[in-house]
Amino acid sequence: MPVVYLILITFGAAGLFLALPGRGQAFGRIGLLMLLGLVAASIAMLLPQLGGLGDRVAFALLAGIGLFGAIRVITHPRPVYSALFFIVLVVAMGGLLVLMNAGFVASALLIIYAGAILVTYLFVIMLAQQGTETAPYDASAREPLWGVLAGFLVLGTLTGHVLSGDAANELAAPAAGVLGTVGDVRPVGELLLTEYVVGVQLAGVLLLAAMVGAVAIAKRQAALQEEAG
Repeated sequence: MPVVYLILITFGAAGLFLALPGRGQAFGRIGLLMLLGLVAASIAMLLPQLGGLGDRVAFALLAGIGLFGAIRVITHPRPVYSALFFIVLVVAMGGLLVLMNAGFVASALLIIYAGAILVTYLFVIMLAQQGTETAPYDASAREPLWGVLAGFLVLGTLTGHVLSGDAANELAAPAAGVLGTVGDVRPVGELLLTEYVVGVQLAGVLLLAAMVGAVAIAKRQAALQEEAG
């Protein structure tokens, strides 16, 4: 892996550690500035690999929005705003997928995440948190050092794998029978409703359980407030 990528990953890890909740406003601002510098440097390094000017502008804009949304998802102290930033991230990723001519994947990403799962998360968060004060577990990150180290070690490993060319060789020679006709989504539907049908049903059950649990917690908190008042 080139040294410049190691420097960028280390710089980003330090910035993310400072930007996590609980470090203070001054350190948080310094961390956000470091992360914004990392985003700008990363986009500038990737732009020469693209084609025309229009593609470069669209990629830079969508990548910048997506990375900013991803940073705020884990650095914002309020879960509701984190979920909203996650929606921004998903929309930006959908735009990048459209640039790569993956329209079906972009549509599925927007429908499933931004249109269903994240809306459910918003309702769960809003029902579970009735007070105006920030909860202690949202105001301060838990084990930020180990979390940042683990995340950026994975990022460094994936970056090294992609830059080594192994990933491109694996994608260039897929296993026989894995891919069907280009643009045909029938194999995806068949896999989801046959081989992975249990996983799909379990995901629905987990989302339903989360909603029911949020309603139960909200009712209990409302009852306690009425008794205290």
